Parts: sequence; structure tokens; C-alpha cells
Amino acid sequence: MKRLDEKIKPLGTLGLMASPAPRPITAITFDLGNVLVRVDHLRFCRRLAVLAALSPQEVYAQVFESSLEPGYDTGRITSQEFYERVTAHFGVALPYSRFRDLWCDLFDPMDGMAELVQNLASRYPLFLLSNTNSLHSDYIQARFGALLQPFRAFVLSYEVGSRKPEPAIYQSLIRQAGRPPEEILFLDDKVSFVEGARGQGLTAWQFRSPQELQPELARHRLW
Repeated sequence: MKRLDEKIKPLGTLGLMASPAPRPITAITFDLGNVLVRVDHLRFCRRLAVLAALSPQEVYAQVFESSLEPGYDTGRITSQEFYERVTAHFGVALPYSRFRDLWCDLFDPMDGMAELVQNLASRYPLFLLSNTNSLHSDYIQARFGALLQPFRAFVLSYEVGSRKPEPAIYQSLIRQAGRPPEEILFLDDKVSFVEGARGQGLTAWQFRSPQELQPELARHRLW
């Protein structure tokens, strides 16, 4: 038995290892819709619903909760094919140009994001990871070009053939960034997409607003 006055050995001498410090964040990746810009899918649904004599909720379910949008978002069908399938499905007669305008008129600026992006771009390489399609991508890059200019690379679902929360799209980001996944901070508004990113080793947070993100970045000494 040890004497009561015997000194307790420090933990280091007992063979116990301290947990390794987390890797520093060396790159930041943003989702697009409802993170960098606001998106309202029901805006399209309300307009198509009038033509199809349906409710906006029915249009939403038949486009966004069916195989139509995922097929388009992963590049399995072209913009022309998507237009033809949607208009045929709902029995509406729309010129392609009018359909394109309705499909793309979903996006608005997110207050505070332009300033936040510019600030972070001076400190970190920035990447964009988005479930999107050709028409939306072209429209957003034309309308929000100044906001997107600081980004090093875009990882877009229709180009890589995979969409969140599938592992392949996150792996594409990791390859593009060229660094360990735990050093990449990923910001997305959807919990399932955040969890998918964490499953691939990324550091991921749920985005709620620019006003909440800035102090969170500061708390982690990223701001």
C-alpha cells in the first residue's frame, strides 16, 4: 500500500495521452441556397400552379419531391429534357424561354453575406458546394457575379453527378480543396446536409443567418 504522504505522479508518467488538438480550419465552403442567397421554390410553384389548376403544394411535391429535380440536379437529364418533362407532366404550354424565366426567378440577395464573404476571402480560400442545375447555375453566376467572384472553385451537383447528402459530392469538394477534410469548414442550412458532410470528415455547421454566423466564427477564432 502506498504511503499517504507519497506524491501523486503526474498524468504524463502514467502513460495517459492527451487528446490531439483539432486541426485548424484552412478553408471555408458555403452552400448556395438560403446561405449565400435566398431561395423560394414556391415562387415557381405558385406560378405553375395557376397554369396547371393545382395548388402550389401539389406542384412542389410533383417537381421537388419526385425524380424530376434530382435527375436534373445530378445532370442525368438536360435543361431541354427537364423543360419537356415538366411541361408534359402538368399539361401546360410554355415556350422554353418563359419556362426558363419562371424556373430561375427564385433567388434574392441575402443581407449581410456579401460583406461577410469579402472579409473571409481575405483570410481563407473559399469554395461553393451546391445542389443545383444548369439553368440555376448560369442565372446565379450572371446575377450574383460580384458575390461569387472571391470563390476558388464551385462544386456543383449537376457537374459532379452527385447531390448532398451523398458522399461523392463531399469527396469532390475534398479533392478540389486539396487539404484534409477536417480543415474544411462547411456551412449549410439543412441539418441532413451538415450531417452528411460530417460523415465524410468535414467540419460542418448549420447556417442560420449572417448575424449568427459572424459571432460563431469569432468564437472559434476564424473571424
